[in-house]
Amino acid sequence: MTMASTRATFDELETLLADPDVPDSAIRPYLTGAPQVSLPFAPVVVPDATRVAMRPLDETRVLGPVFLDWANRWSRWRRQKRFERRLAAGDPAPVLVSEGDSWFQFPLLLDDVIDQLEPRYLILSLDAAGDTLAAMTGPGREYVAPLVDAKLGPRVRGFLFSAGGNDIIGEERGPDGRMRSVLETLVHERRPGLPAAAQIDEAALEERLARIEAGYRKVLETVATLRPGVFVVGHAYAHAIPAHPADPRDPRWTRHGGWLRDPLRRRGFKEPEEQRAIVAALIDRFHARLERLMGGNCPGGAYPQGWLVDCRNLLDRTEEWADEIHPTDAPGRGFARVAERFDAVIRSALASSTG
Repeated sequence: MTMASTRATFDELETLLADPDVPDSAIRPYLTGAPQVSLPFAPVVVPDATRVAMRPLDETRVLGPVFLDWANRWSRWRRQKRFERRLAAGDPAPVLVSEGDSWFQFPLLLDDVIDQLEPRYLILSLDAAGDTLAAMTGPGREYVAPLVDAKLGPRVRGFLFSAGGNDIIGEERGPDGRMRSVLETLVHERRPGLPAAAQIDEAALEERLARIEAGYRKVLETVATLRPGVFVVGHAYAHAIPAHPADPRDPRWTRHGGWLRDPLRRRGFKEPEEQRAIVAALIDRFHARLERLMGGNCPGGAYPQGWLVDCRNLLDRTEEWADEIHPTDAPGRGFARVAERFDAVIRSALASSTG
């Protein structure tokens, strides 16, 4: 089906979305972001009103109280349909389960980590932009069902996990009920002359790292109990680059600079180099905490079935990033390079796994 070159109907858009064979790239021209409501790790994707004619009922379905879920639901549904078809056709690729945030599912507008890995593996994607570590590891954990499924469970070789970024460089609801940057909690008011690591509130960061570690331990132990031999792959994201004066990035889904640059400016950090160093220091501390757990490729790690992907220094140029937190999906850059790092670790884990 081909939509009109001028303006499509909402039904035509959803007809395209309902066909898993239509690539996301063919649908993207009819979508845009909603910067007024997008949050770090929770970009909101909606139909572009200049390209899609929306009736009042359509707008209610997309922009109502669950507006965040419209693109998430379609992205997940399309992935799962592709997974089911490949599984039914006898595809011999290793079966993986993924649970994660917007690095694993950036709805429809970017080819994220899972999109990049999908051709190589059979991935049951349970990911959702906006999902948090607390939700993923709390009651109703979605990843449990496929692991205990009588037919699918024995085929699962690995579990991919992306969580914790929101707890380090994301946003949360403050005591006044408003969303605020976590950076304003983790970073002291600027103290001149001190290195980036010394600008961090150690007590506040330790509390968050302990929370992240507890969540990862729960995942590692749950997977090991339900399906021994299944490996778990995690990561600590990359050294994200706050917006700066010569920044070429112009994302549709956020006011650029609002997620990293502006919160750090409010703490007194005006220079891009200083902002970047603080973000890198926080990511490094996150990574170091995960090294204590992931014994598959981290010496001394507590869990031999845990594997850690290190992307921290991989994306050191602004051109590798679509916004302040998400890599670009340009060929050979950003998410493609991240996926290569994931692929290398997954292949090592598969070679070592008894699952």
